[in-house]
Amino acid sequence: MSAGPAVNDRILATLDALVRRPTDQPWGVRELAEDTGLSRSTVHRVLQALTERDLATQTAHATYTSGPRLRVLMDRLHRSHPLLGQARPLAQDLAAACDATILLSLYDPARADAFVALTAVPDGPVRYRLDPGRPLPLHAGAAGRAILAELTPDVLARLDLTAHTDETVTDPAELEDLLGQARAQGVTVSVGQHIALAAGVAAPLHAAGLTGALSATRLRHETGPEDIARLAPLVREAADQASRLTPRRHPLLPQGHTPPSPAADDSGGSATARVENLITALCTAAPLPTGGRALARVLHGNPATTARLLDTALTSGLAVLREEHALAGPLLMRWAAILGPLESTGTLVAPDLHALARETGETIALTEYDQTTGTARMTTVVPGSKPIHYSLSTDADVPLTAGAAGKAILAFLPDRTLDDLELVPYTDHTPLDRARIVTDLLDIRARGWATGDRERIPDAYGIAVPYFTDHGIAGSITATVPRHRADQLDPTDLAAHLAATAAAVTQLLSLRTTPPAP
Repeated sequence: MSAGPAVNDRILATLDALVRRPTDQPWGVRELAEDTGLSRSTVHRVLQALTERDLATQTAHATYTSGPRLRVLMDRLHRSHPLLGQARPLAQDLAAACDATILLSLYDPARADAFVALTAVPDGPVRYRLDPGRPLPLHAGAAGRAILAELTPDVLARLDLTAHTDETVTDPAELEDLLGQARAQGVTVSVGQHIALAAGVAAPLHAAGLTGALSATRLRHETGPEDIARLAPLVREAADQASRLTPRRHPLLPQGHTPPSPAADDSGGSATARVENLITALCTAAPLPTGGRALARVLHGNPATTARLLDTALTSGLAVLREEHALAGPLLMRWAAILGPLESTGTLVAPDLHALARETGETIALTEYDQTTGTARMTTVVPGSKPIHYSLSTDADVPLTAGAAGKAILAFLPDRTLDDLELVPYTDHTPLDRARIVTDLLDIRARGWATGDRERIPDAYGIAVPYFTDHGIAGSITATVPRHRADQLDPTDLAAHLAATAAAVTQLLSLRTTPPAP
């Protein structure tokens, strides 16, 4: 493919189609070409390039869906952006206070609509619900009209004023009157105008270069004028709070003992690599420089090429400008809304774990470490293929001081971590002497892998290798075998297989580009 804006457009169009499509309904090349308006040969080349960088995944039936790397990046955006991760507790508190479904919706000028960025639904047998990523009309419903009231008059003139219910207002003059009332009152009220059985109140918000609205929606037959009057000030105050939220940089992890992460292919030598670098930079929520050499350094390209890419990003809504910096735009926020935050790494790395289990024949387990709580949990287990293999349970807490899985993590945490941990005797072989554990951790750190011989589970022997994200320990990958077969193992060979998979997982989960500080 030749370099230039057309290439960037093709890549973004293909990524957008992959995200919009449910993962259980992957695209065939022919139908994806029809959807994007590109030739089949072009779509095939773009998909191949995206697959090579894990931004797309090819299924066994030669169809395609969004890839694990894209899921990682969208998860990062959820954790860093003020209108995603930080706004979620605010929306949940508002849902409880209003006994209503709360939507945070954002304006997408490239598509002349809004979309649901996040949802908070209170407990109850019958509730109004719109899934994140769902498009919303600007002229119908409280959220859309609250946004429309913040926009310039020419936007209303360009809208297709479709009637969604019998009560949808489609007359431009009447709509303009309603928008004027919304501006004066600071809130918008809609009863049955977008969804016939829903009543809602919304207030506009502005944050991180984006325009949006926070809305509370209830069942229409349960909502009277007195309910709307009660909800309005609560929604308005919450929208003001959301507007005051600021980007959260990725927190600095505790300084532990972290070996260099695997070399990443972030050279930006291809258009796909540069697009990935741009998405990665935008997902950190740090302001991205927009000019010349500073932008080129971040995206690993020459100034002219990266400037063209930024132009495409701004036109498509992938990015927005604010105070001479680029931030995540509505298209990127829509992708994050659809793909959602990650609940577990296991779903992304399952193919790697299954491949490792096939290679070794042993039971393979993924243990994830939570930096916030300082706890480890075994979240994914792939049974071994050998006639006699060890069986493990998922969703099990893993101690850091006993067993290979936990010690592989503890060895790369700050030394003081051990001082605060309780030493529990899980078996007769559990290490309970702190000096002995310190020596063991030093050995693990030196060779890069841990062993556990009946320390946590009777009759089990394990070898574990740590994996990292952004130079911080994130968990471990363990091979567990019945103790009676341990003497037949070549631990160095098994550790090498584990280390290769751990390196691939580290590569997948870590950022490949780090934007400079603003």
